[in-house]
Amino acid sequence: MSETPLAPLVLLHIPAGHEIDPQALDALKAHAGEQYGASVLVNPRLLPKTDHRPLLLGHWGRALPGQVLAELEPLIARVFFNLDWLADVI
Repeated sequence: MSETPLAPLVLLHIPAGHEIDPQALDALKAHAGEQYGASVLVNPRLLPKTDHRPLLLGHWGRALPGQVLAELEPLIARVFFNLDWLADVI
């Protein structure tokens, strides 16, 4: 029996104190799907963790993980935001 490779998946962890921008997440999902056939999953943590780097899981074909992350990083950065700056303004 041959093994079927797992489909590519981008796993995102929400940084502590951040929220998700739904439109930016939709844009990331669309781009990852079109470019790599990948899905995007956001792991909703109950406890914040300092390490929130995205993980690439599954089989990405000939694409190297470092290159994929470098290309997706600007889109990933737009997905999360916080309003800490607002406390300084008020």
